[in-house]
Amino acid sequence: MLKILFDWFINVILMILFFKKRDDNIWLFGSWNGERYNDNSKYLFEYVVANYPNIDAIWITKNKEVKNKLLNKNRKCYLSNELIARKLRLNAGFVFFTNGLTDLGNYDLCHGSMKIYLSHGMNIKKLYYATNKIKKRKNNFIRIAQYYFIKIYNDTHRDITIATSKKTKEFLIESFEVPSEKVLITGLPRNDILFDKIISDKLKNKLGHKSKERFILYIPTWRNFGQNESFLDNIIDSLFNDNTYMNELKEQGIKLYIKPHPRIRISSISKGNVIILNTCSNLDTQELLASADSIITDYSGVFIDYALRDKPIHFFVPDLDDYKTNGNDLFLNFEEFTDHIIKNLTSFKETILDKDKIYSKQGIKNTEKINSIFNSPFLEKGKYCETLISVFENNNILKV
Repeated sequence: MLKILFDWFINVILMILFFKKRDDNIWLFGSWNGERYNDNSKYLFEYVVANYPNIDAIWITKNKEVKNKLLNKNRKCYLSNELIARKLRLNAGFVFFTNGLTDLGNYDLCHGSMKIYLSHGMNIKKLYYATNKIKKRKNNFIRIAQYYFIKIYNDTHRDITIATSKKTKEFLIESFEVPSEKVLITGLPRNDILFDKIISDKLKNKLGHKSKERFILYIPTWRNFGQNESFLDNIIDSLFNDNTYMNELKEQGIKLYIKPHPRIRISSISKGNVIILNTCSNLDTQELLASADSIITDYSGVFIDYALRDKPIHFFVPDLDDYKTNGNDLFLNFEEFTDHIIKNLTSFKETILDKDKIYSKQGIKNTEKINSIFNSPFLEKGKYCETLISVFENNNILKV
């Protein structure tokens, strides 16, 4: 707590002190608290490097492995605590981040630059000011203090936010209390890759996935209540203990890939046709989505991305009631954006086998409903980086 208060105080002081003329040709990018090279920042960074040589595009990280990787690819990259990185953060005209300004360093040296929140996906979960505990702060001193603590400064402060549809724009406005005109519908840069067959073929080769095998991806989110650490292990154990089912997967040529949320640590390892993709496997989630024949998820916003591919989406939510009670709550009831949900392990297993194609049809209905709410039909698929730059230019935010 003392560290949080100290960092908050320092960033408030920096917010007051560091206003200076900025160089609009310096664009800085970072993601996931500076620890990873991925997500929307990665894909927009690569796009800018490839298409705008006049822009000095630079990746800022806290991870030496990320730096070495990018230097080997002839990309500009610095550690956030290097002197040159600090100077760049004090001079950059534009900064792009996915989680918060800590993506670029522990202390915010970017005041005066144009701060652009690319997000790490659209959410159905309520965040920040939209959460029930903050919205119901009246007569609760702790919640009132928390509200103003965040309001004065937090690392998600931004000038521009991007969204995927009118509905997700509404959610972002409520979550972060940002003006409507500062939320632009561009789609997410990372979703360009969903339509890149070369990338998906490379990933399948890396995984040893054969062309005739079905690629089913189970990608549950993190649960910050109750059984969050044991939830996924219990499901995997149930699969492994069912020898008949494991044999059926093999006979039908079905590979079930399980991708845990980065916050989840599980003890299970791959067995037979059930492949566990732990964070150490260093696989890009978007590449997995680009390769999957269908996905099973729960409260993770990845279903919004995957729906763009018009393939089946299934929701396995045996703890839905608990999630509504103990989680941050959801903007929409599940019934509003799904046509069918799975609430027990038996149906989960049947969905993966999908012998009679019944579940695939239900999955497609889910996808159609999701797209009608979360993905604007006016955005061209596979052109989201290009669209973002174009929309920003049309709104006089930048010139390239």
